[in-house]
Amino acid sequence: MQILKTILDICLLRGRAQDLPASMKLVYLTAAASVTLNMIGVPGRDFGLAQLLFIVTQTALFGAVVWLLLRLRGFPTRWMQTATALFSVEAVFNVLLLPLWPALMETLDMIRQGSEPKPSWETYVFIALGGWFLLVVARILREATEWPLPLAFLAGFTMMLVVNYLGYLIIPLFGLKVQV
Repeated sequence: MQILKTILDICLLRGRAQDLPASMKLVYLTAAASVTLNMIGVPGRDFGLAQLLFIVTQTALFGAVVWLLLRLRGFPTRWMQTATALFSVEAVFNVLLLPLWPALMETLDMIRQGSEPKPSWETYVFIALGGWFLLVVARILREATEWPLPLAFLAGFTMMLVVNYLGYLIIPLFGLKVQV
């Protein structure tokens, strides 16, 4: 229960990644939770091998990019706690976003059809939670890398974009196609 309280405190910007135990079992557990919640998070999709492989690949790439970043900064020993914090925070935010996905998907469908979207309040809450998530990620990275918060925010945002695009580049190598 103490670990869950620490994760919640990290999400509320009160706790720090250093407060988590350095355990590979915890890294695996939080990564698995993140993958599972990513799989069930987006409604209206038929999940097959491609989607599962895509989500697992993104999670592994994110962990690898964080490790590389910490290694380059000279803090490789901080990886376990940092990865645990990042994976667990992603899982918590995915739980919070679950009820908001249908409204966001409706707005995105309107955009794809070329009609003028009329975002609902859920869409704005989704955007606000996404911003809060980026802030939490930035704070975790700031503490791990000892960078100023704006640089950590930029690094976190860039890492998420790079991992996302790398995932889309890697999946076709397996002969699979991911639904967008």
